[in-house]
Amino acid sequence: MQRVALITGATQGIGRACAEAFTRAGWGVVLVARRAEALAALTDRLGGRAVAVPGDVVVPETSRRAVAAAMERLGRLDAVIGNAGVTLAKRIDETSERELDRLIGVNLKGLVYLAQAAHDPLRRARGSFLVMASNKGLVGQRGSPVYVATKGAAVQLSRALALDWAPDGIRVNALCPGLVDTPMLESFVGALPKSASARRRVAREQPPGRLAQPAECAAAALFLSSSAASFITGVALPVDGGFTAQ
Repeated sequence: MQRVALITGATQGIGRACAEAFTRAGWGVVLVARRAEALAALTDRLGGRAVAVPGDVVVPETSRRAVAAAMERLGRLDAVIGNAGVTLAKRIDETSERELDRLIGVNLKGLVYLAQAAHDPLRRARGSFLVMASNKGLVGQRGSPVYVATKGAAVQLSRALALDWAPDGIRVNALCPGLVDTPMLESFVGALPKSASARRRVAREQPPGRLAQPAECAAAALFLSSSAASFITGVALPVDGGFTAQ
């Protein structure tokens, strides 16, 4: 029996690494992203058990279409990885209403819509719902308070859902990456003064002296979504090289 995972934000960074890791492990995958062209190219490369659903997670219908595609095209849904996210390196007084709405829409409301759409299939499969949060949902960070707030909310959403959904046999966890070598990090660092030196500096500040790779986060996501993690729920797991242990 082939298991099926639904992954949002699938065309780059951790989402793309998850799509590749789950496919290598023999899963079918439903991939959701806004960039239809990149999504189609990735789906073609991954082969016949990959299904593309273009759309924006801030639109509730996107999650409903993705779950329906999993059931209609692949016959089941065993795991959901709510990976779509946006960042913003701005102080609170610099943040516009539009930016505020976008951060809350993608980083929190998108997860709520995904959970609402996926609950029943996951209950039938006794499956897993994984929130891709951030270690900044566990500790503070200067210069991006709204982003930090949305990631803290994502962590708390996962903990509350873990309790609500435990009687249904659904496990819910949060993965909390630190600084990962992804386009999102590049956009964050690019907004800082002297961005090239800032990138080197933030890498050196990590306990191992380097950035995480997307594949390292994907490996943790695959584990938490698998039967090997059958009694793990309500966990916010940092994948940050020990940064939050300081």
